[in-house]
Amino acid sequence: MPTKKRGNPKSIRWKWGFLLSIAFFLLYFLSALLMLNVYKSYQYAQQKEEAESLLQSVQSALAEIDTKLSVNSVESMFEKISVSTVTKGLQSVGNYPFLEDLKNRGANIRVFDTDGQLLYETQKSYTTFIKNPDTYLRETKLNDLEAFVAGSPILSQEDSYLLGYVQIVFRLNDYHKVISQMTQYFWYVTAVVLLLAAAAGYGIAVYFFRPIKQMVDTMDAIEEDTLSETRIKISKSKDEFTDLSVHINGLLDKMALYVTQQKQFVEDVSHELRTPTAIVEGHLKLLNRWGKEDPQILDESLAASLTEIQRMKTLVQEMLDLSRAEQVEIHYKNEVTPIRNVVLHTFHNFKMLYPDFVFNLDDDLNREIYVNIYRNHFEQILVILMDNAVKYSTDRKEIHLSISESMSYVQIAIQDFGEGMSQEDQQKIFARFYRVDKARSRNKGGNGLGLSIAKELLEGYKGDITVESVLGHGSVFRIQLPILKNYTPDEEL
Repeated sequence: MPTKKRGNPKSIRWKWGFLLSIAFFLLYFLSALLMLNVYKSYQYAQQKEEAESLLQSVQSALAEIDTKLSVNSVESMFEKISVSTVTKGLQSVGNYPFLEDLKNRGANIRVFDTDGQLLYETQKSYTTFIKNPDTYLRETKLNDLEAFVAGSPILSQEDSYLLGYVQIVFRLNDYHKVISQMTQYFWYVTAVVLLLAAAAGYGIAVYFFRPIKQMVDTMDAIEEDTLSETRIKISKSKDEFTDLSVHINGLLDKMALYVTQQKQFVEDVSHELRTPTAIVEGHLKLLNRWGKEDPQILDESLAASLTEIQRMKTLVQEMLDLSRAEQVEIHYKNEVTPIRNVVLHTFHNFKMLYPDFVFNLDDDLNREIYVNIYRNHFEQILVILMDNAVKYSTDRKEIHLSISESMSYVQIAIQDFGEGMSQEDQQKIFARFYRVDKARSRNKGGNGLGLSIAKELLEGYKGDITVESVLGHGSVFRIQLPILKNYTPDEEL
């Protein structure tokens, strides 16, 4: 049956790649924007400090005149001083003309007399002046650009006599130039980072979702071939994806096992049913030809057909038991059984069913022992082994049953003194449908599945079964199961 086509398997990678790219870009953008604003604030503070320092320096230089300010005295003072004198303590130093330096800085100095009349200005300015007895600095805008306007009274150095006023208009030309360049660089770098963030986001998404892609590819391979041995490659990172891969591989192994078992079940049943169905068909054809008028042929054919039908029923039931035996870890993992009790119960049942046999019990246990196994399954194992011991006994009709404890295992042995097996038969005895003597086994009603069922059940419960046999002298089947430690009947697993 065709499966429904999935959506684009890359979509989740694109989504995570997009989200990671946005996250990386926002992280950069917000950090860079914050740094740009911090840099702006720093430069602004530097410009403000420079304006204050320039005001203080010019005010100190004018205070040295120590007479009433005039146009000539102010011009004479500005011609004498150098940049290094006025801008002492600032970043820029030099001896080039002071007025040229002011122009480069975007600064304008205005000097007023005590009446507020303009005596001197380095550049034409339309800034209003108001006499203020205190030093001040305020922000303003000139031609839509920020600027500082600072002012201070000029006091003589000897007696602090008011000589006049000085005002500085400090345009932030350098500040705006630097900030403009920084903003340009910011957007250029932002564009590059956006591309890098997109590449990094998608690359990281592809890297981290690579295990999921491997899982999808593995599922595709399993979908095309149910028995495919393709499995997810386990990475060395030991992270959650590794755990998930291990669990999925385990699940795929179980699924493959179930599919194989189902296929084997169908093949085995179809193979084993071929003989009884052929026998029934043959007898029915015989009846159709001659048996209608011959009572003897009719009776023989009906009896043979009923025998084969009963054999088919038994075969189907045994095959179902074998199929269930392969899944005990799933359905019966919490079952607990008192082993000694079941062994004694089975022993007494066989003594009653076969009074012509001698049954000996060697019980070395002095207490009850509990094992993680479903009671019906344990009884089924004992019945299979005891029934085989009875069936294959010859002249000496004697069965020995022993139970003992060894380390952390309970051990059970069932011995008969019958036909025995060759070394080759012992190696194949647990295979499905294997019979030591097919003709005699068939006459005794065996399908060759009993020991296979017993082995599957025991292995499902972490147990084991072995056989020792001598041809013509009998066989000993030994089974062992792990004992539940510190368990009492009142507890629940």
